[in-house]
Amino acid sequence: MSTPSQGEILRSVSRTFIKKDTKSQNNKKLTPWRIITYITTFFIPNCILRLFNMSNPAVQQAWREKVTLCFLIFLGCMLLGFITYLMNILICKNNNQYIYSNLENAKLDREVVFINGVLSYIDNNSVDVIPRTNITPFIKQNISKSCRNNVINLKNAILKKDNFSEIGPIHYTYKDVNSLGYIIIDDKVYDPGYCIDSTFNEFIEKYKGKSIMSDGIQGIDSEDLVCFKDTFYAGKVSSKTVGCIVSDIMLYISTVAIFGLIITRFVLATVYSWHIKRKARRHRVGECYCDTVSVSGNNRKITFPNPTSNPEANPNLTLDGRINGSITGQHGNRTPLPCILLVTCYSEGREGLKSTLDSLCMQMYPYEYKLIVVIADGMIKGSENDKTTPEILLELIEVDNKYPIIPQDYIALADGNKRHNRAKVYPGKYKINNNVTNILLIVKCGNCSEDSGNRGKRDSQVILMSFYQKLLYNDRLSSLDFDIYRKMKYIMRIVNPEDFECILMVDADTIVESSALSYMVHFFLTDKKIMGMCGETKIMNKFESWVSMIQVFEYYISHHLSKSFESVFGGVTCLPGCFCMYRIKVNEKAGVIPILSNTFIVNAYSTYVAETLHLKNLLYLGEDRYLTTLLLKTFYKRKLVFIPQAKAETLVPGSFGVLLSQRRRWINSTIHNLFELVLVGKLCGTFCCSMQFVVVMELMGTLVLPAAIVFTGVLIASSILIKPEWIPLVMLGGILGLPAILILLTTREISYLFWIVVYIFSLPIWNFVLPVYAFWHFDDFSWGETRKVEGGNKHGETEGVFDSSRIMLKHLEDFEGNE
Repeated sequence: MSTPSQGEILRSVSRTFIKKDTKSQNNKKLTPWRIITYITTFFIPNCILRLFNMSNPAVQQAWREKVTLCFLIFLGCMLLGFITYLMNILICKNNNQYIYSNLENAKLDREVVFINGVLSYIDNNSVDVIPRTNITPFIKQNISKSCRNNVINLKNAILKKDNFSEIGPIHYTYKDVNSLGYIIIDDKVYDPGYCIDSTFNEFIEKYKGKSIMSDGIQGIDSEDLVCFKDTFYAGKVSSKTVGCIVSDIMLYISTVAIFGLIITRFVLATVYSWHIKRKARRHRVGECYCDTVSVSGNNRKITFPNPTSNPEANPNLTLDGRINGSITGQHGNRTPLPCILLVTCYSEGREGLKSTLDSLCMQMYPYEYKLIVVIADGMIKGSENDKTTPEILLELIEVDNKYPIIPQDYIALADGNKRHNRAKVYPGKYKINNNVTNILLIVKCGNCSEDSGNRGKRDSQVILMSFYQKLLYNDRLSSLDFDIYRKMKYIMRIVNPEDFECILMVDADTIVESSALSYMVHFFLTDKKIMGMCGETKIMNKFESWVSMIQVFEYYISHHLSKSFESVFGGVTCLPGCFCMYRIKVNEKAGVIPILSNTFIVNAYSTYVAETLHLKNLLYLGEDRYLTTLLLKTFYKRKLVFIPQAKAETLVPGSFGVLLSQRRRWINSTIHNLFELVLVGKLCGTFCCSMQFVVVMELMGTLVLPAAIVFTGVLIASSILIKPEWIPLVMLGGILGLPAILILLTTREISYLFWIVVYIFSLPIWNFVLPVYAFWHFDDFSWGETRKVEGGNKHGETEGVFDSSRIMLKHLEDFEGNE
């Protein structure tokens, strides 16, 4: 049977319906997108790509898609440049007008004067005139027949037109007319400054600096009015053409949309911060935070306070770290939600693993209702470790040997023979000081033809997700699923495996504050519409290097501005995998509703064959963001929110190479996930006041970041050297200044004012270097410098043929009946 399509996987009730799998073949079906990529890159044949080690057709197609995407992004940047600089010049003819007030900055070859409303060069230097003035009365010309001989003495004019050469009509703004004392009659400008006839005195004094129509003029007869017009004509009123009006409308619409979004994000983020703080105050939790966290390179030391040192802080806390009774909050006493604390690890060192497990063990949550599950992605040894990750973990926990520890089969997220994988399940306890927590260690150990067994973080998550999917849908279990079930049931005692309702996911280099789990569960209890949430992740190694320093404010603003704003709509577009929490299911009056364990979520997230660059970016680089996207698409009426009271700390890249690798994955994943969300028409809100509009703006903004930072530099330089453009400058000030106000209104941590300055100076890196690098590496699906191991194979490589008949699948009652 051929490899199933994504649609077949989504429609399937079980991921295990495929009986036999063959090596996946490159799909050569011509789609509109594939045709576009060929047209864009037609000048680079496959034979040339083979010279650069791109012999695989899938790799060649990924390269073509990358080039096409980069070309489209370049066109988008050029379009932004056109709208910013060229559109006004091309469609607004007003730029070709000579306006009186602009002559000071105009580049003219010689001195000029105004004659009969025409701007003219002075050709004869011997002519004694004042430059940039109206010399019409001094030019020899025919006197209007409407003028009486005694109106004005033009017969004495001494200048000839031959001494001047015409340039073009001169125009005046209303401001020019008012300052010069001119008169506008029927949209034409007249200069009464040289009029010495008393006949016009009353008329001039009455209408000087004003605009009137001929029909409304009083105090002068029609013949004298014609004489005045013929004699003192100075030019035209500067008016906007249709093109200028269209240009201005587009400018104002874009300005209102962008600046409106900026202000709205700021206001709603601030309001949400205040609102969530007020709700959090209703939840009473003991004070038990980390005393000290010191960082020196990759070595970390975390010290927890004695949980019994201050009984008044949390009177329910016992010597073994348990909380007597149940969680208290808005709903009073109620049974706590059973929670799984999932840690996915790969090549982390002992200190990082121990710090994370210590923090989870110290969570101020009832002992009987929390279970730590650690999944080690293969027999991997980090480049700086002397032991494999599973060996380090086994040293940290106390294993209970009631059940035999033998490798169990399961269906992994891989193609070919690697789709068959095995894992060992170690039940036991984890202890820190007087605190004890039940723990389940799952170690992937590979099939008979390999040793490593690593299949990626997504595969680790799906082990638990599919486990609960099968329990809730009464689907067949693999031998690994049943081994997890019976050992989980054994160590938990009062909570059955199927009773767990939520799962906290953290990475193995994250330290979770002791009250975080309690806060998150509190919000799950108060609002059943919430299906997932994340807390605030702070940086531990702020001062390790300039690379870590520039990330401090970026982390802050991504949480307290972006995620707070998205939480208002209940649609946080990315719950970071390093620290987030999901509902496994929700108990409603009508029955149990699977959320994370929903068939559509699990099956879509379990896709293991990606044939397009878009799908590869979704699955291989940003699995955490993709999981968020799937939840928003499937449960668009439920909420994903940000809870600032739940806090955790993590280490960020300290070298620029590692930062490049990390942000390459994050930026590319962001673009492809936002594109997925753009197509979801049922998100919260309508038109400009909708989550979909926000997603569109965020996607467009991400794509044109390089052009935007370049144009910002041009704007600042031109404002200093030439003339300030106030509208863009105000917008720039809003973008950079409002976050500083947000700091004062929300966290009130003045130290962040220093970090915002560091962030501003690093904007060229964030908005140009990192995006451009990421765009050009659209076809790079590796983790780069982020995770280095010794002897690790790429889990995405296809080897051999998969035969699912080697994996036993049975219902739970059948497994239990055979024991």
